[in-house]
Amino acid sequence: MSHIVATVEQIENVENLNIVTLSSQSSRIKMVSLELSEKIVPGRKVKLACKPTSVALAKRARSEETFSKALSYANQIPVRIDSIEEGKLLSSVLVRFGEASLEALILSDALGRMSLKEGDEVTALIKVSDLSILEVLDD
Repeated sequence: MSHIVATVEQIENVENLNIVTLSSQSSRIKMVSLELSEKIVPGRKVKLACKPTSVALAKRARSEETFSKALSYANQIPVRIDSIEEGKLLSSVLVRFGEASLEALILSDALGRMSLKEGDEVTALIKVSDLSILEVLDD
């Protein structure tokens, strides 16, 4: 499980559906939740969790500056590859942004096709529905 410490910036809700906007390491992160504790309020620090299978990686072509208009992912986090464990079918890619680290579990075929290597700057993509608040942190 990957963890990100973030600060709640905004909460939008309609009936039981909540869209929570957070900030971490100069990145804006969004998540969707059906239920939120009353402790989850703007300004509160939380620990987010997501499964390695929920983190996708994208590598820009040299001519492209950003994916923001081409992808529907709200969470497009610029990261640097720390390490790679290549398996026969699946590979584990550890990425870092600031103090936070994420694990992406991707097909080894994709690892080769994208020519990923340690030190590469890539974009981590996480669907808003694949994040959850693991813990509310004390200030």
